[in-house]
Amino acid sequence: MGFNKHKNLFKGISNVIEATSKEEQIHGLFGIDIIHIIKKEHPEWFDDEYNESIIKSCKEAYMAESKIVDWIFEKGELEWMSSQTVKEFIKNRFNNSLESIGLSRIFEIDEKMVEEAEWFNDEVIGTKHGDFFVKRSINYNKRNKSITGDDLF
Repeated sequence: MGFNKHKNLFKGISNVIEATSKEEQIHGLFGIDIIHIIKKEHPEWFDDEYNESIIKSCKEAYMAESKIVDWIFEKGELEWMSSQTVKEFIKNRFNNSLESIGLSRIFEIDEKMVEEAEWFNDEVIGTKHGDFFVKRSINYNKRNKSITGDDLF
């Protein structure tokens, strides 16, 4: 998405990433709701051992994500975003997720770097309204064949 935003490249890929990110955001929010429901029904499950296992899992996941970021940036930094900025963004997402289920933030973050990547949250969380005067209609029927009720049944 950054290539599209900053260099006007990979628009199609950017659209797919945006759609996937929005869907994953919805899945995450649903998971948070489920955790809150289960917490109300079985608060005894959410003890110190549970909290420690979640924190340990988040730290391990961050390490794995960091290795992927290092691999993506192995040939150098981008002029509009550094690998460290991406890592700070990831840490902030982990912190926000932990907070949303009632746990403490575990990662120290550089707020300035997180702000540099805030545009991604705007893209994923924000609602976009297209200008219907400008937008082209999309033709889903590639062969332009008329379909009748007899064709369907």
